[in-house]
Amino acid sequence: MKLDLVYNPYAGSFRQHRLDDLARAFASEGVDVRLVASPREWTPAGDPPDLACIHGGDGTLRDAVQALGRMAGAIPLCIAPSGTINLVAREVGYARDPERLAAQVMAAWRRGPEGWLSAPLYRLGDLPVVACLSIGPDSHAVAHVSGALKKRVGRLAYVVAMMRVLRHWPRETMRVSGELADGTPFACEAGAVIASHGALYAGRYRLSPKAALRADAVELIVLTRPSRLGIMAAVAAAFAKLPLDRLGLAEIRSIRRASFDRCVHPVQVDGDHIEGAGMAIEPAGITLRYVI
Repeated sequence: MKLDLVYNPYAGSFRQHRLDDLARAFASEGVDVRLVASPREWTPAGDPPDLACIHGGDGTLRDAVQALGRMAGAIPLCIAPSGTINLVAREVGYARDPERLAAQVMAAWRRGPEGWLSAPLYRLGDLPVVACLSIGPDSHAVAHVSGALKKRVGRLAYVVAMMRVLRHWPRETMRVSGELADGTPFACEAGAVIASHGALYAGRYRLSPKAALRADAVELIVLTRPSRLGIMAAVAAAFAKLPLDRLGLAEIRSIRRASFDRCVHPVQVDGDHIEGAGMAIEPAGITLRYVI
């Protein structure tokens, strides 16, 4: 079988020796490995692989899915986590050790696609959303993250960026409207929103019990107290695994579509600051398949 090993040398914890170990581990399983140095330069349509392994974080995975385009539903995926947080890899359960990962993926490959994880893909405009997006204080923090500092200290760079945002707190509001998972229309005002397609957010934290990659819905979390103290309370509740909605800190809806009367910049998608994002999140009409 042919495997494209797509990696991001600028991912949070990328190490060349680990990439080499990963390539050798798959080769020892009888796999023909082709290295792809950047998902944004990946052109698989001319010679598609049987399987793609994404070596990086959620942003690298998003870029790879975008490069695949309509082929994203046809080429199975696996993830070798090497980013700052790796929400999708955490939820799916991929091993970090190269040899364990190769053995895990190839065992799942031999069992066949019936047991693989199917994840309906959502998009913001033309941009795939593989894990989450947000508009509000945390997206402002992501926009202030130093790439060099992120490379050195990982997720602590986000803490430093949030400390900067605390000094100049955003106070924008937006109108959000759309369709719930059951087809019912909804509308609300929001100062800060999080759209979580996967179970996890900001690491190991779960903001909605219904959030899951398998679900054909997105959990829309509207923070009802987007002030400094309100956000601190929401963060503390998430750390303590307390329900944000029951504490009056958020309104949570399972949605199929949501549009924003204006996408207040900046926008965070899968851990990255995105410029020129779309104005609505909706189904992409593609289902990703994770070999697990």
